[in-house]
Amino acid sequence: MYIKIRKDGALGFGRGTEGVAEITLGYGEAHMAAAALEKLAQTARSYKQTYVKTTGVGGGNKIDFERADDGTITISGDGHSYFCTEKEVRDLAELLNHLPPVQVSPASDYVQKIPPEAGICITVKNGGKAIQMKLPEAALMKTAVVTSLESRFYEEHIVNGNRRLSVQRSSDLKWELGVNDERVKFTAYEIEALLAGLQNSILDVLMDLVKSMGADKIADIRVKSQIQRVEQESLKILGDFKKAKTISKNVTKSATRILGTSEDADARTTEFIEMAKYVYSSVEPQFHAPLLDLLGSAFVFTSK
Repeated sequence: MYIKIRKDGALGFGRGTEGVAEITLGYGEAHMAAAALEKLAQTARSYKQTYVKTTGVGGGNKIDFERADDGTITISGDGHSYFCTEKEVRDLAELLNHLPPVQVSPASDYVQKIPPEAGICITVKNGGKAIQMKLPEAALMKTAVVTSLESRFYEEHIVNGNRRLSVQRSSDLKWELGVNDERVKFTAYEIEALLAGLQNSILDVLMDLVKSMGADKIADIRVKSQIQRVEQESLKILGDFKKAKTISKNVTKSATRILGTSEDADARTTEFIEMAKYVYSSVEPQFHAPLLDLLGSAFVFTSK
């Protein structure tokens, strides 16, 4: 069995294949696949393990490691299956555990929260270039990049009032993120760290707000007041629109989950991203900018 680091930054392994006709997974998943292979090699009896990939690279979402009753070992994924000897399985695990390093900066080097100003609270930078975004814009940007992973070419333009955001993935597996006239470029090797950076920065901004609510006896009052603000201002924005109550109700429910005391940081972040997606994908365009601006102010803590 061979193992290779592809030009798109993913890993490929197989036998007697050409091009992309192989089982693939993300570079950062190598150690997890190695652990599954080691377990497969160590188990003499009938055995099957399914590894669910963290990205859709290769077209599939899982890899099956299986040893039949007669001892036959197969590895299957992305529409391909390979029969392997136990030694091949051990050798493949060893290769995955000792891949050459791919130089990628930490997530925090690509995306950082910055002191809020006019709603801007997150910066994305690489190669000496930088773009700055509002909190819901970062959520929509992350969503676009995730969607682009399962493509050979991708282009999306996100409009937020007088701000124009863009995500482009070219056929040579390079990404370009833009805000108005500013552009930042990323390679396939860097894209996983970019996504982690966007997620972490959104989380950091939200947690600043949550922490500002405090943990004293009137913390619940502060939380309820902020949720009420979201409800009242969303209804004001939507006016007499026929879906106003439904939209406001959905946004308010999300606000309650984000600010609720029982949620962990990751759950709050996921909920905020889903809320931004809901506004941008399911609400009429004339309300996008004012509602996104509401989300960008109601969930960002500004010291006074």
